[in-house]
Amino acid sequence: MNANKTKIALLSAASLLVVGCSGGPFNGPQHGLTVAETHPVSVDSQVVTLTLNVDPTTSDLSNVDKARLRSFADSYLTNGHGVVTVTAPSGAGNDNDGHEAAADVRKTLNDAGVSWSAMHGATYRAGSGNGEEIVLSFTRYVASASPCGVWKGMREREYRNLRTPNMGCATMNNYAAMIADPHDLIAPAEVDPRDGTSVVRAMKLFREGQVTASAVDGNIDAETSGN
Repeated sequence: MNANKTKIALLSAASLLVVGCSGGPFNGPQHGLTVAETHPVSVDSQVVTLTLNVDPTTSDLSNVDKARLRSFADSYLTNGHGVVTVTAPSGAGNDNDGHEAAADVRKTLNDAGVSWSAMHGATYRAGSGNGEEIVLSFTRYVASASPCGVWKGMREREYRNLRTPNMGCATMNNYAAMIADPHDLIAPAEVDPRDGTSVVRAMKLFREGQVTASAVDGNIDAETSGN
């Protein structure tokens, strides 16, 4: 009789433990979130700007400005999206200086690898007596996860056998930092158009009966299989 009571008590305790772990008032569904859901990676757009002073006493950009422009162009080619906006001053009485400087800026950017079609010109109203500046800008995207270092409620989480708030936080932040282009998390990367010259060359070799790269690869595979 006592043995039966003991079995019933153990079964009751086990059933209560199963109910508690399955999502009762002790632990709710929010405690079953994954690390990626607890520390999601968000993607935000940022505007990168560069300001250059217009020097009316010279007809060319300084070496320092050219170096800054090359660095700016490299940053755009690596992480930029959309166009590079080159904004020149207007209405200050000597617009020619600003327009000439903007033209020099665009040429320097083009020499650094930025296509002409990727540059957009604009103007802003400059007051008389104010220093004139060329303002360049483009948009890039930055990925970031939630901040780490949350220590509140640690004792309660240990008591309830829950993971700490910082669990996986460093991993998600490192993941966000390693993404080459965060814009890929928003939309697929753009695909370059097919190289028509390469296609024509391959067809010309095929029609002339010459060995193409695919045929060479096939021979290599055949030799490998034979060995």
